[in-house]
Amino acid sequence: MSDKMSARIHLTGHVQSPDFPDWISRHAHKLGLDHVTTEQVPSGLEVTAVGAEEMLQALALGVSLGPESVLIETMTITTTTCA
Repeated sequence: MSDKMSARIHLTGHVQSPDFPDWISRHAHKLGLDHVTTEQVPSGLEVTAVGAEEMLQALALGVSLGPESVLIETMTITTTTCA
């Protein structure tokens, strides 16, 4: 059984597509992740989620491929153990 982790995924590139946040949310919930947020920041898009580490990694992989409306240039993922 995996401990819950929190992840922050920072994306740069063409990530301003209006359908991208909903796309991320749908995929995150399919993976059983909680507390999913997306926020446009000056350098790109920040995604946060909580869940099993392997599911967070799966989300990061899916997001890096994204829908056709986005083009990811860089992705950084930071995970921490939830208290």
